[in-house]
Formats: sequence, C-alpha cells, structure tokens
Amino acid sequence: MLNKSTIAIAIVTMLSAGSVSAVMLDGESQGDHVRLYGEVGVGGHFDTHADYNHDEFYDTKGYVDDSFATMGVEGRREQFTYRLELDYQRRNWLGGDGEFELDIDKMYIGYVLTDQQWIEVGLTDTAFDDYDHFGDFTFNKSVETGEAGDQENTVKYQAEFEHLILGASYSYDGEHKSGALQGDIVNGYMGWMSDLLSVVVGLETRGGSNGASRYGEQQQIGFGVRLKLMPDLSIGFNGFIEDEDLATQQSGDVYLDYQTFRNEGLTVSAKYDLSERWEIISSVNHEEYGAWDLIGPNYDYSKLPYEYGKERQWASLGFNYRPARDIVLSLEGRVGEAPEAAYAYARMYF
Repeated sequence: MLNKSTIAIAIVTMLSAGSVSAVMLDGESQGDHVRLYGEVGVGGHFDTHADYNHDEFYDTKGYVDDSFATMGVEGRREQFTYRLELDYQRRNWLGGDGEFELDIDKMYIGYVLTDQQWIEVGLTDTAFDDYDHFGDFTFNKSVETGEAGDQENTVKYQAEFEHLILGASYSYDGEHKSGALQGDIVNGYMGWMSDLLSVVVGLETRGGSNGASRYGEQQQIGFGVRLKLMPDLSIGFNGFIEDEDLATQQSGDVYLDYQTFRNEGLTVSAKYDLSERWEIISSVNHEEYGAWDLIGPNYDYSKLPYEYGKERQWASLGFNYRPARDIVLSLEGRVGEAPEAAYAYARMYF
C-alpha cells in the first residue's frame, strides 16, 4: 500500500492542477477549462457463499467491505485534453488481501480531432471497457466480461455521431489487474444509439505473455442491448463469449502447456422507474467457464469440484433510491448460485 505522504502529494497535485495557468477549478477561461470531480461510496457484500466464491472475492466472510473513493481532475486547453484520476479501493479480488490501496486509475493526454472524434494516449481504459456492461442495469454489475480494463501504454480513438458510436484501442504489454503480463491488447467496439433501442458490440484480442505468466492468447466478443418497452420500463441484455489460453504447468518462473478454455456469460436485466427517485432493478444470470468443468480436459484436480459444476445461474432483485441528483442508495438481494446473498451501497458524487 502507498504511504500517507504519497497520497498527500497526489491529492495536493490534483487540487493545484489549474494554478499554473490561473484557471479556476470548474471554471472556464478563453475556451479552456478544468474540472475537479469524484465520488465516495460505502458498502459491500453480505453473506458471501463458500460454495460459489471460488473466483469472486479474496475471502469468504459474512461481510466483505467494498468501500470505494475516487478523485479526478480533467481539463482542456486548445485542442488538447488531460485527465488524472486516483482510486482508493479494496483489493477484494481472488488473490488479493482485502486491504485498501491507492491506485492511479487514469493518466493521459488527449487531442480533439473534431467535435465528434478524439484520441487519448497514456494510462486509460481500453475502448470496450466503456461499454462492457452496457446491457446490465444492476448497480453491482453481474456477469463479468473479463475484458482488459485500464491499461498503461494505451492509444485510444473514439467517435460519437448522431446515432453511431465507435472506438478502438491498442495497449502495449498489457497486464492483468493482479499485475501478471498478458501481452499486447487490441480492443474495439461499435454501436447504434437511439431512445428506443441501443446496441453495442465489442471485440478484444491479446497476444499472450509468452510464458512469463499464466495468461496466453485470448479472443473475446461481447455485446450489450437496451430496449425501452415503455416510458418507465427498460430491459437489457449483456453477454460475452471468450476463448482464453491459460498455462496448465509451471517450471520455475516459466509457464508451460497453454490450453484453450471457453468462457461464456449472459445477463438479462430490467429497470422500472417508480418515480424520479426510485428504481426497481432485477436480473437473471448465467455464466460458464471452461476451468470449472470437472470432466473437461483441463480441469485442475488440485481444487475441489465446484458445487455448481461447469456453469451457474442466479437471479437478483433490488432498488436504487436517489434522495438527490448526486446521491444513490442501492440494495440488491440474490438467489441461486450467487457468490453473495446481498449487496448494499451508498454513493455520493461531486
């Protein structure tokens, strides 16, 4: 974990980001602007289930805290843009320890090509990361697509026209969130947006680590759909199919014998607006991973058989309450082969 002096330096740097050019935060001067933003959230996962928790959380506990905070500053001068964003989050993923860490989530310079097109260079999210849960209305996103997320050494292009959106990115020497090498990552999406129906399709491929980690080559396709059935009722579909090469043997620091695992997931969700402040959200979910298949050719027999076999399904029902425009209170219950019984969260934005 970073020490307190590092955190203090980072925050002071962000708060003083506009001082050199005498631009006020959240203000404008001759077309230039600087904006400070962020959020603070407190909440977590209740009654995490040991039988269904093999790949979700760092530990099985009655309550796993998932509190989170972020602070960022972004600005524009002439055609150039920039962004610096810091996250303070729990290391709750499998292999983590549940402790807080300070992480530089984004740090890039951009250039506005036209009013509809721009590029970013530096540490930023890969293109499809912006839309990988587009068809999932749940507050605590359900089936994870496994796309690359934020990466260093990334070049990203995006465009938004009247209805058409598209983007593509290239990341050199990409890494898993654990820090393990994954190789070069190419990522992109295309979508059509309208008030009635919106669809996004994304693709991703990675070159693999060449034996430096357990992660080999990968190809993935994902999609998200939103359909407004009535003014207050919308349904969404979100899914992915992935072929991922993982090492099944290790000799010293070298990983060997990469085998291809097929992974699939699907979420069908619905959102009903009771009022301007209340939303009811439900979902049904299915996911299937090749590494879970006991009778598959690549099952790791050092692990106990999974309670749910090679696939699992669960459903959720919850609500979001917005007492103010920038405050969300969320509660979600889950039944079936879910890794947790409930999720509760309070989040404030600024």
